[in-house]
Amino acid sequence: MESENIIAQEKPEQLVVVEPGVGTQEQMMKDPKWNGIPPVGNRPIDDKWKFLLMILAIFIVKIIIWGIYRYSTGTLDIFTNPDSGRENTYWAGIVAKPVLQLAPVFVLWIYLFGEKGLPFRLTRKHLFSSIIFGCILGFVYYFVATGVMIGVFETTGQGTDFHFVAGWDDAGWMLIIAMMFSYMIATGPTEEIFSRGVLQDQTARAFSLKFAIMFSAVLFAAGHLPISILVYHLSFMTIVWYMIILFVMGCFFSILYQWSRNIVFPAIIHGLWDWYLSLYALRGAYSPTFLEDYNVNFGIVDFVSTLITLSIMLPLFYIVYLVWWKHDEPLKEGPLASIVKRIEKIKYTHQIRNYDRGWWPKGNPILVTAAIVGLFCLASIPVAALIGTDDPSKFADRVMGGEEKTVIVYDNGTLSDSGTLDENSGTEVPIEFYDKYIISINLSLTWTDESSSFFQGTNEPDHFTIQLIDPEGEVLGEDEGDSGTLAILWSQSDSEEILYNGTFTVNVELGTAGDDFGPFGLRSNEDTSNDYSLNIEFNSYSLQKGSGDEADVRWRS
Repeated sequence: MESENIIAQEKPEQLVVVEPGVGTQEQMMKDPKWNGIPPVGNRPIDDKWKFLLMILAIFIVKIIIWGIYRYSTGTLDIFTNPDSGRENTYWAGIVAKPVLQLAPVFVLWIYLFGEKGLPFRLTRKHLFSSIIFGCILGFVYYFVATGVMIGVFETTGQGTDFHFVAGWDDAGWMLIIAMMFSYMIATGPTEEIFSRGVLQDQTARAFSLKFAIMFSAVLFAAGHLPISILVYHLSFMTIVWYMIILFVMGCFFSILYQWSRNIVFPAIIHGLWDWYLSLYALRGAYSPTFLEDYNVNFGIVDFVSTLITLSIMLPLFYIVYLVWWKHDEPLKEGPLASIVKRIEKIKYTHQIRNYDRGWWPKGNPILVTAAIVGLFCLASIPVAALIGTDDPSKFADRVMGGEEKTVIVYDNGTLSDSGTLDENSGTEVPIEFYDKYIISINLSLTWTDESSSFFQGTNEPDHFTIQLIDPEGEVLGEDEGDSGTLAILWSQSDSEEILYNGTFTVNVELGTAGDDFGPFGLRSNEDTSNDYSLNIEFNSYSLQKGSGDEADVRWRS
């Protein structure tokens, strides 16, 4: 009996349980977070940090190749020509986007990862519901986002007179069709396959899902740096806000993908969002105060609008997830429980669940998907024509007259001046504006008093005066003092829209130059002059005419 007890105690220690390798299909199929649709990949992951570097290598290779392409589209005449460049960019993008972004992934998947097959998963599961809800919710999402954007502008008092702009007569049907194919075939599917289907899924094989979502969202935002710098030529602050917003959007698309586990769903939402941004042109009038720091102000408005929009839309997407894609027990408690139960009842009544179990039109699922989404996009064009307006007075950033168009061109510049002024003398610095609407002028005058030695005693401060005078001779701002710094910030009021043709003048005067006095109040050195440095910053805009796509800001690729 004693020996039997010893054997019984030692037996568990002798058992060796061999778990499937980390990140293999066998192991991932047991993980409920994949809902039976895990990422691709069969080789076990021995070192997760080395594996993460391999994923990062995919992104680095992609962004180098993509940066070269974006540089070409921003410099070569075939892409920048105002008559055909925009259209050529969209047609080229239909091929370039999937090939240049995904081809390196296929190569590295084979030779770096040592895997076979596709580096991302294409599945029939949830396909029908992904297409249907992708189209419906993609349409709803855009108009919710638009309404929120208008609301934020109106609430803050920074934008009024918003309108949907169509204007198809001047755009050209070939350009519209090229845009549709570029966004729906190239942009949406390619970016989702790369960012979610490859980066997110592969990262989640070795790390937590939260880390994978954050990591892929960061790379998704960084992947837009080439177009931001090489094509759009955005300022630093604009890029900062753009990256923040793209990170939030990347997390949003990652969540949608994880819920549906079918890349078709976020691809449709993504493609429709980009397509509608061009199909409907939302234009508004911005106040001069808003335009003083347009990049920062618009970035904040866009960020706040994005957060509000996602807080509205995510519950709708979550209901779809709970009813159609979640494999656990139905939702029984919480504010959405009654809604989910009613939808469940409707779903079973009409046997909608059977659609994802094989009820499909005959043919290749990819072709059927393309056909359904393509028809949906084409149907959106007449809707845009009905909602949009061709009234030139409603275009805040362009006025159409015959073949000519007028666009707002912003001019933010700086001037500087320095020199030496004698006591009781001054100088004038001109600022010339021709056909410009001035938003703001910021003046900064600095100088340094002479330093006093111990034997000299003290030095009286120098007294400067600075004035800003408009072309009519009216003093718009004045400052004086002996502190070593003077400043004037002038801006037009929200109600003013004055077109300036003429010269603004900055007057700088040195009244008294402080003398040096010794310890007993005796003047040891007479000061008759001093150096100064003047810095001028101005923000203005003008209306410039052009023809074709050259002056049409809606069609920037």
